[in-house]
Amino acid sequence: MKASGNMHDDIVMKLAELAEGNETYAAFNKRIVNTDMPVVGVRVPDLRRLARELVPDMSAADIRNLLAEKNQSFDYVLLCGLLITHARLDDQTAIDLTKQYLPRVDSWAHIDVFVDKKRRFAGESWWDFALKYLQSEAELTVRYGVVSLMTNFLDELHVDQVFAALRNITHDGYYVKMALAWLYATAAVQFFELTLAELENGHIDTWTRKKAYQKMR
Repeated sequence: MKASGNMHDDIVMKLAELAEGNETYAAFNKRIVNTDMPVVGVRVPDLRRLARELVPDMSAADIRNLLAEKNQSFDYVLLCGLLITHARLDDQTAIDLTKQYLPRVDSWAHIDVFVDKKRRFAGESWWDFALKYLQSEAELTVRYGVVSLMTNFLDELHVDQVFAALRNITHDGYYVKMALAWLYATAAVQFFELTLAELENGHIDTWTRKKAYQKMR
């Protein structure tokens, strides 16, 4: 892959190749991921595979330039996120790229597929970054913070701090509340009594509490 202006065009062509014959899937997936973007129709395993193939020849500047492109397809934006996930970058560089990525997203899938459980995403800088985004005014950005905490910080060392941080979330968007319910249900697997006690606190709205209990069954 050329580290030049042709990189974007080459990637667009590759996405089109990977989506060949997937028209029915593309139409179905557009409804599932609830995006306003055009969906090319590349399946997520193929996007992950493509990201792993591309990153060895890419610099952080290359990824930054790809994120700056005006391409608005769901698949392209998600691929950019996966490039950040799979690239070997220092924490601050990866965080800076994530800051550039998050304003581009418009689907829960852009968050849930992007956030990955890896030791390198469980450091202090990522913890601080996730906490900061819990206070965002953007629904999907808050979801990013919640899913990040659930994926990489639901452990003995952090669980009390995670619950405390969630109490300060004020955004009441659907995708935020669904992420919260998902986190509580996940926490209950390892911290059952602690999670039940947390769910009975008055700061958790009835809808989120009920959804968490449903997911725990």
